[in-house]
Amino acid sequence: MFAVCEVLQRARLDQGIDLATVAARTKIKAKYLQAIEAGDRKSLPGGFFYKSFVHQYATFLGLDTRAIDAEVDRVLSGDPPLQLPTAVRQTPVKLSSRSWTARTYFSYAALVVILVACARIDGWWHESRTVATKKNESRAPVLENTTRRRAASPATGRVSLAAVSQVAAGLATAAPLAAAVRQDEPAAPAGSIVELALTATEETWLSVSSDGTPVFSGLLEANQTKTIEGKEFAKLRVGNAAGLEVRLNGKPLGPLGAHGQVRDLAFTSDKFQFVSSLNESE
Repeated sequence: MFAVCEVLQRARLDQGIDLATVAARTKIKAKYLQAIEAGDRKSLPGGFFYKSFVHQYATFLGLDTRAIDAEVDRVLSGDPPLQLPTAVRQTPVKLSSRSWTARTYFSYAALVVILVACARIDGWWHESRTVATKKNESRAPVLENTTRRRAASPATGRVSLAAVSQVAAGLATAAPLAAAVRQDEPAAPAGSIVELALTATEETWLSVSSDGTPVFSGLLEANQTKTIEGKEFAKLRVGNAAGLEVRLNGKPLGPLGAHGQVRDLAFTSDKFQFVSSLNESE
């Protein structure tokens, strides 16, 4: 057995590196590095962060991370497990028969009003479509009869200027109707995307990948936000589930877990799910 704090501090001093340089290169706050070298784990956010910071620190100094990770796991194994919040039992409220009857009558009355309103709207809509259809049908035969009558007049083979004018006017009337029909055609659906809006309510570590490509790994300070976009899917690992709020395409997901709990999630454009572990190389 050996003291991890002493190994890290001795290696740093032997290489002539100050804590400010280590903090700038590893993106770990200097106060956390000082706590690690002092063996003060209480000053760190949790056991998960202690293990992650020590691993990054040892990697930066070029030390044997396997031996250091094993010693950290041995130290953390003696810590008590996290206490999950207990559910609060709610006592059902019994309603009196009078209040229940009043609510039932009100619900029925509201349902009747809604049905009557829907019936009137439906009748008005069908009536307006019938009137519009009749108007269109009354215009089309006039144009057709006028065209045929003018085109087949005398055997002289001549077409009068008045006939040409009437045909042109009929075509001008039909053009807006055809344009209106084209405007009613539905547009092609846009491609789906995966957009994650991440907001830290307290300091938390997270790692995010989009369509199999890592896009972020590090700490989010309290009230700090980050937006991730993907074409097909995204994956998220969070080290403090209670300290992160997630919105998927604008929809909030609710609580992800307890304080200090590590959760892995996978997202698509219309849903998400908790998974046991994520393979970062995917």
